[in-house]
Amino acid sequence: MIAIVARSENGVIGKDGGLPWRCKGDLQFFKRTTMGRKIVVGRTTFEGLPPLKGREIFVLTRKPDAGFEGATAVSNPADVPADAIVCGGAAIYDLMIPQCDQLLVTTVKKEVEGDTFFNFQWLEGFEPEETIEETDEYSVVSYRRSGPSS
Repeated sequence: MIAIVARSENGVIGKDGGLPWRCKGDLQFFKRTTMGRKIVVGRTTFEGLPPLKGREIFVLTRKPDAGFEGATAVSNPADVPADAIVCGGAAIYDLMIPQCDQLLVTTVKKEVEGDTFFNFQWLEGFEPEETIEETDEYSVVSYRRSGPSS
């Protein structure tokens, strides 16, 4: 399983259920990486997303009877397909990153205010593998698990 996360230089990953920045290159990277794939998000993240065409979306929620237009609700992490890309938010990362073999971490090169933060413990057990993209606005680094996933 893969997780993809974008953070600011000061560790912010969200504000009021959305992204607190506009970074066209990061959005394009996200689209290229997730297009045609399965993704898993939490309810708050799902509600903050624009329509994501071309992806099969799973919403990991404590309310499996909730209806999510264009997505499938699941309440058990074991029901998330193994080939899904974990796309947040923070509680979903906490739950799913231990099952991931790869993390794709975008750093948006600015400091912003927010209410949700990157947890550096998510990187425990991972080693930087390569810088995938680097611009004046952002960088994307791939991390691989250095040992077996849990």
